[in-house]
Amino acid sequence: MGVREERAARADARLAQARQVLDELKLLDRWRTVGDPVVVGSVALGVVVRPDVDLEIYADSPSIRDGFGVAAALAELPKVRAMRYKDERDRAAEGLYWKLEYELAPQETWHVDMWLFRSGLAHRSSTDLTEALTAALTDGRRDAVLAIKEEAVGRGTRAHGYWVYRAVIDEGVSSYDEYLDWLGDRDVWEHTNWRPMPHNGGGAR
Repeated sequence: MGVREERAARADARLAQARQVLDELKLLDRWRTVGDPVVVGSVALGVVVRPDVDLEIYADSPSIRDGFGVAAALAELPKVRAMRYKDERDRAAEGLYWKLEYELAPQETWHVDMWLFRSGLAHRSSTDLTEALTAALTDGRRDAVLAIKEEAVGRGTRAHGYWVYRAVIDEGVSSYDEYLDWLGDRDVWEHTNWRPMPHNGGGAR
């Protein structure tokens, strides 16, 4: 098995674990009582390296009370070890946020980020980005993304997914050092409207 195949196999194994987390917590079913839940980020794209799951929920009238109803039920589960909450409705994110830590197995903790948004903000969400990235991530680009993310983890740091996708797709970046050079002093928490261009010919194929 070659290096690329080994990376792909590791990603497939992590994706299976992520789906196990979703199933064991019944996350989609629980959030459907509040709104329309959508899995986004690395799990949706099949490029999971860090043990993270990202979920966005859209509701006509997002409610702190309704969100905490779901969060409280999750917090009672025996392998949920921690929970945090933020109200970002008056900030750039414009949503309500819950994060939990779930012990899938001993010494193996997964983090689940859950954003509750107003339905009218769907055009600004990660869901349309996920669709565009799914179309743009060729096998070569997907491997480059995985290589950069894995190298970051190996160095004890992280490569923020959004910026990695942009570097790989727009600039053909294929290593963590190249990614850092390209990233420069950009604010990795900046909210932007970048989307991959249709039929973008740059980057790894």
